Amino acid sequence: MRYVCAKTNTRRYDLIILTSESLEEKGEVVIIDDQGSRYTKVRKNKIQDSEYLAHAFNVNEYESDEIYQFLKQVLE
Repeated sequence: MRYVCAKTNTRRYDLIILTSESLEEKGEVVIIDDQGSRYTKVRKNKIQDSEYLAHAFNVNEYESDEIYQFLKQVLE
């Protein structure tokens, strides 16, 4: 479990990133937006899909791109 914070042009994100052996085997992570009370289980290779992130975190496409840029660095 990792707790990470990111400040973008639009808001601050407090994200909890959960991993486990079984999730790692599937290439998945669970991401919880602590401030927005939203969560998603996602394949690491699907994180770049801005429409998916926009829906999962209830944000617009611009904000989802900001989330992606941050997650790309954190999950490498």
